[in-house]
Amino acid sequence: MTRAARRARRPPTDSNASLNTEGTGSRRVPPRTLAQELAAKQREISVAEFFERNRQILGFDNPIRALLTTVKEGVDNSLDACEEARVLPEVVVEISREGEDRLKVAVADNGPGILRKEIPNVFGRLLYGSRFHANRQSRGQQGIGISAAVLYAGLTTARPVRITSKVAEEEAAHVVDLLLDTQKNQPRLVGEDLVLWDRPSGTRVELILKARYQRGRQSPFEYLKGTAIVNPHARFVLVEPDGTRITYERAATELPPVPVETAPHPYGLELGELGSLLKRSGRPTLSELLTRDLAGVPPRAAREILLKAGLTGKEAPPGLHGEALERLLGALHSVSLVAPSAESLSPIGPMLIKRGLRNVLDETRPEFYAPPVSRAPKVRGGFPFLVEVGLVYGGGLPSDQAIQLLRFANRVPLLFQQGACAITSAVQELDWRRYGLEQKGGSGLPIGPALLLVHVASTKIPFTSEAKEALAEDPEIAKELTLAVQAAARHLKVHLSRRTRRAFAEEKFAIIQKILPKLAAKTSSLSGRPVPDLTAVVTKIMDIVYVAATAPAEEKGRAIVVEFTNYTPRARVLETFVELPPALLPLLSFEPTPDGTDLPLGRAWWTLEKLAPNARCQIRVRLGPGAEADPSDLEWFVAGVDEAHLLGADTLPGDWDVRLPKAVIEAAEAAASGGPETGAGGEEGEVDYDAAEAKGREEDDS
Repeated sequence: MTRAARRARRPPTDSNASLNTEGTGSRRVPPRTLAQELAAKQREISVAEFFERNRQILGFDNPIRALLTTVKEGVDNSLDACEEARVLPEVVVEISREGEDRLKVAVADNGPGILRKEIPNVFGRLLYGSRFHANRQSRGQQGIGISAAVLYAGLTTARPVRITSKVAEEEAAHVVDLLLDTQKNQPRLVGEDLVLWDRPSGTRVELILKARYQRGRQSPFEYLKGTAIVNPHARFVLVEPDGTRITYERAATELPPVPVETAPHPYGLELGELGSLLKRSGRPTLSELLTRDLAGVPPRAAREILLKAGLTGKEAPPGLHGEALERLLGALHSVSLVAPSAESLSPIGPMLIKRGLRNVLDETRPEFYAPPVSRAPKVRGGFPFLVEVGLVYGGGLPSDQAIQLLRFANRVPLLFQQGACAITSAVQELDWRRYGLEQKGGSGLPIGPALLLVHVASTKIPFTSEAKEALAEDPEIAKELTLAVQAAARHLKVHLSRRTRRAFAEEKFAIIQKILPKLAAKTSSLSGRPVPDLTAVVTKIMDIVYVAATAPAEEKGRAIVVEFTNYTPRARVLETFVELPPALLPLLSFEPTPDGTDLPLGRAWWTLEKLAPNARCQIRVRLGPGAEADPSDLEWFVAGVDEAHLLGADTLPGDWDVRLPKAVIEAAEAAASGGPETGAGGEEGEVDYDAAEAKGREEDDS
């Protein structure tokens, strides 16, 4: 055997070696290195694959939280769509059981609908949306929410999501069944159909997912309750798995203002963002770009920026890079610019905060609604933001537990990660003992029958994660949160102080009414004189307008009588208001007839005739068929009398947009200045009770 034959029969010494038989010769291929083997395993990971493996980032880490996140994303999309189309939202959430650990979730709205060609991308692609680059306030921005719910539903049940959508221009609704292909981050259509739908336009999303429903502070029930408070213009319906139907009617018919999209502000730009802005700009010169494509840069500031950056302003924006780009950014951050416009925000507003709280918390019947606080817009990192706070105290709220803290960001409730939220930190760090609530050690959530609503609105909310459940710590936001909560707490302190004074006055009044008649009767029997009228004496001691609401025994359950007594030395013009549940108002009749009513707000009002000192008048409330009420169901307010001289009713809330009659204003101003008013005899001036008593003695002697 030749040497060549023996070499051919010899086994190779390296298992990774191989022969290259191309051409006439042969050569050994070198073995693959470890780096090459690792490189062969590397491939691109789609965003859908990433979130499939890390679903807890999006809020799908357990069955209870997964259900809430699904409902939340569906409702947020519905509200945004309706508001952009300027339609009063009507959102229906239906949850039903599909097995032991599966639920069917359907969210339907009356919005503008979605075009057929956009349905797969909206629901079947992550990071696909219309609001990510829009510099204005909105609930959803990343384009992750509802498509993440579709991803979770397909992952846990392998069932497609069904989308029904109808636009106003089409007669039929499109029904699309789809799944999300995680490897490609693309929608995969499973079925499609056309159906007739009994609504002009709208969208309905139906998902089957692994989830669990239970009532609690982190449930769809609490989420919709909170959403109804900060979105009083919307109507919500929740159908629970056991068939219970809960409806939150809208408390306002005015849509919130549409946030105006604004250009980016220089204070919020980083170097890379500025470079990208310059490259995609269509402006011919840098000077024109500064004044037209950036917010808050007037021509004067643009000239100062160019001077500091050592630029002429005639440069083409795409050609600016390197050191010149860094000088430009430094100049943009160092020059004093106009603050970002607040038109890009859509705050709730003090009036609607109070209206929303009243609408949803009616069953707890709180005794005090603090005037809501709405701070002026501020700026953080070039993005505008503002803080709003509402506070409720007393009634059916638990007094032996920590206060209820409702956190909101861009009108969306935050139900998880309360301890990791900047809102919670601001509330806990305030010393609530100074404002009348118990607080162990002066830190932590205070204890008492109170509910605190805190809302942060911004074009860019600094969430701690993509789940959007807590606000990250930020010095500017923390400062505004503290100031807003302090303002609400001061209102609470004033209320508690007033309540203490009122309790003292009521006790004093009760003692006077009990003791004085006995003294008068005893004195009269000893002196042999008739028992005198004590009204003048009570007036001189108390100096109040007394309002007493009672249910007459002979008309029990059918009437309520409200009596007004002027125990002050001045004549009073009383502008009187009553507030009650709106559904109850049409079932009542009043004597005298109100001067006006507001059915949506449940209010009626009268301008009573001028009450002389010691005089009385009354309003009789008759209950119609089907009406059930007692005196505590009616809240009475009186304008023209300060709270120090009012007992049994409240002064007119400052946030009520009410124009008082001229007579009421003049009488209140005269009382405050000590000027003349109509006395008991109809003449101008204060009643002299000492002179009246002396005259009475003279008449008795004669």
